[in-house]
Amino acid sequence: MENWTPEQLQEQIESGAAVFLKLWKKGCGACKLSIPAIERIVAADTHQTRFGQISTDDHPEILEITDTEVLPAFFVFKDKSKVGQVIGFKGIKSLQELIDKAVPQR
Repeated sequence: MENWTPEQLQEQIESGAAVFLKLWKKGCGACKLSIPAIERIVAADTHQTRFGQISTDDHPEILEITDTEVLPAFFVFKDKSKVGQVIGFKGIKSLQELIDKAVPQR
């Protein structure tokens, strides 16, 4: 998964592609726990989703932009709009369902 800046995220969203975003913070246990699950989702992705993450340590303004305070936070964008989100890590199944619901198979 790529590390993005808020500007890079905006470019990805503006492309209209399916975009998966993880917000995380250094020292966040749940953020670390989500890494293997996301790696499995990325490896098995059939939606042609673009995956990225933004560190709130490096870009604290992203919390205000996304209107969230709880980390990790996961978002899916499609056709230039937010189409789903999950706050907190609840396991691989909840993240896969987020993507599948927001970006149905063709």
